[in-house]
Amino acid sequence: MSACRGLALIIFLLLGQVASGIPLWELEGTRGQVRLLGSIHFLRASDYPLPAAMEQAYEEADVLVMELDMDDLDAMQAQAIIAQLAMDPQGRDLEALLGQRDFAKAKAGAAEIDVPLDMLRPFEPWFAALQITQMRLQQLGLDPNLGLEQQWSRRASEEGKEVQGLETLADQLGTLDSMAPQAQKKFLLSTIEEAGDAQTMIDATLDAWRNGDLEALERETTRSLADQPQVYQRLLVDRNRAWTIQIKELAKDGGNYLVLVGSAHLLGEDSVLAMLEDAGYPARRLAR
Repeated sequence: MSACRGLALIIFLLLGQVASGIPLWELEGTRGQVRLLGSIHFLRASDYPLPAAMEQAYEEADVLVMELDMDDLDAMQAQAIIAQLAMDPQGRDLEALLGQRDFAKAKAGAAEIDVPLDMLRPFEPWFAALQITQMRLQQLGLDPNLGLEQQWSRRASEEGKEVQGLETLADQLGTLDSMAPQAQKKFLLSTIEEAGDAQTMIDATLDAWRNGDLEALERETTRSLADQPQVYQRLLVDRNRAWTIQIKELAKDGGNYLVLVGSAHLLGEDSVLAMLEDAGYPARRLAR
């Protein structure tokens, strides 16, 4: 469900020194061990096996902390939350919310990537954007079931490893639902506009993620958010601030944690890592 840029394609990493490695950091000054790994929510079968250092980070953690506690997600409850948040409380459909001209523009753009926008008529623009993102990624061979969260939550359940969440599904979707109508409209139109170039962006981003090329990841991932300040604030800054409070508590309790979040949350001066450093917990990047 996560979307962290116009197309919400992939999830990105913290700016830092350019070095060989993976997007993995360890906090300093903690009572126990707290590591943070930038995640990719959608992956391909060909993206496995993962780099050995990622596997080692998972193995060494006693507790896996994700954006959502995947163990406790109930499908019926999730559908109820989506129905409550994704539809306009006044009963307006997507065309009414966008206006006829922008709806026609969105419909034409979606048709170019074989996405029938009419099937998304019941929903608000932000949710339509998420659905188009997911459909486009799946068209290109990426699968949420192969993403790190799904893979590792299933594995943790089988192995008896504890899984915790930093927010609820209602929290996560509410960040988009609460955006102003104009910001939602722009989010949807930007998502559709970028979808045609998705393959190139996906390939470049996944290569940079696996190789720890943080400079390339910055270049690939900051373009869309530059002109979407409300999306940037709601999806990244506000959530980063809330998560930082929780991760500070993890740092104090002496446990052995691996925090797995979308990599955009570990990017730049508004990142979780930057906020943790300001709070007295600097991070060192771990080598491959």
